[in-house]
Amino acid sequence: MPERHIVIVGGGISGLSAAYHLMKRTKQEGIPLRVTLVERENCWGGKIRTVREDGFVVEGGPDTFVTVKPWALELCRELGLWERLLPTNPHARRVFILWRGKLHLLPHGFLTFSPDLKGLFETDLLSWKGKLRVALGILLPKPQWDDDVSVSAFLGYYLGTEMAERVIAPLMAGVYGGDIKQLSARMTLPTLWQIAQLHRNLAWASLVRTLRRKLLRQPSNSQPRSYFMTLKSGLGELVETILANLREVELVQGREAVQLKWNDESGKLVLSLDDGGQIAADALILATPAWSAANLLKPLDANLADELSSIPHTHAITVSLSFDRSQVSHPLNGSGFLVAPEDQKESLLLACTWTSSKFPPRAPQGKVLLRAFVNRWVEMEDGELVSAIVETLRPLLGIKGKPERSWVFRWESAMPQYTVGHAKKVARINERLKGLSRVFLAGNYLTGIGVPDCIRSGREAAEKAMRAILRGNPL
Repeated sequence: MPERHIVIVGGGISGLSAAYHLMKRTKQEGIPLRVTLVERENCWGGKIRTVREDGFVVEGGPDTFVTVKPWALELCRELGLWERLLPTNPHARRVFILWRGKLHLLPHGFLTFSPDLKGLFETDLLSWKGKLRVALGILLPKPQWDDDVSVSAFLGYYLGTEMAERVIAPLMAGVYGGDIKQLSARMTLPTLWQIAQLHRNLAWASLVRTLRRKLLRQPSNSQPRSYFMTLKSGLGELVETILANLREVELVQGREAVQLKWNDESGKLVLSLDDGGQIAADALILATPAWSAANLLKPLDANLADELSSIPHTHAITVSLSFDRSQVSHPLNGSGFLVAPEDQKESLLLACTWTSSKFPPRAPQGKVLLRAFVNRWVEMEDGELVSAIVETLRPLLGIKGKPERSWVFRWESAMPQYTVGHAKKVARINERLKGLSRVFLAGNYLTGIGVPDCIRSGREAAEKAMRAILRGNPL
């Protein structure tokens, strides 16, 4: 078999995962394969950006991954990083909601939209009318949903308006950076959506499911017990370890893919770079943002490009701040707080993670590390933005003085929005891809935005590309 060439565009975790999987398969099966990975930035990892300074470990993008989705854990095990995994501090699992200018403790069950009757009746986030509305949700009949509805309509039906606006909205904004009136229930809450389709009443089925899980749960020594995990030196450690395993991959950094076409004579895809260079490929994996993939694919399939371009994205800004512990009077007895939509109107905050409580090794002894998420794109200079965030946090956390250090990260068009109808859009994208038998997509805009989903996406794209070249499919 002659040597085949697979090119991956995009050096974020999806593209890195694809490259790693291709090289693993090549070594295992002795397939003559050449792999090239192209990244336009001068650093690898995409939105995973870890800074290590004088004992601080600061994340500019994601800082954890969920363990209920296995793909990140599996990759860490393969890479020899199992002993490097760091769980969330069990003493700091409490989450607060900023509502009407005060921090309110969020009952634990609310984090997973699970029934928590004790927490429901004790919380001061809801009025007694709101609590009664949640409790009565168990009696409601199954609604006649269309193929997809918003999170607001879906959970608001069962749990009421107060619960939707004061609890669900900030929780979903913390994950997706979006509006529950626009986000797809089917795509963002797939487990609950499936339960709702199979049972007469979502609230009743969730209660039974929760009780059964609590009664039957068995401890396991083989899997981490924390819902969230990271790596001791930050998620950048995952990127660095993958790169160390890509010695046989041609890494092209700081060069942007600007045009894609196929050569009818050679039967290969030809990728043009911004420096005038060209790369011929037998198969191509686009592990870029949706809008970037759309630009490259437009000459090959304008309809596919339009579908990709129609996926909305929001911007993101994170601001990390360090203080001496004596400067912060709040006990920081949790992992942080989320901001209810009502309060977002009065400030720049979407959420604030108490990083040094959530992961104590992230800051030196006697120091506090906070990470604020800005709720909209602002054109302020970094210093001005830092000052605005500190002044917002000051009365909430009892902060004195200025931060000792600050780190600002800005991500344009970073968060894909899984709006109502997203599942059908992805189905149309996959259908159009059948006409481009050697072009494959990977990324956070398809079926999952977290690190595990991106790893899975890259691995699946690599597997499809490998099968395509082994079959010898024509373009």
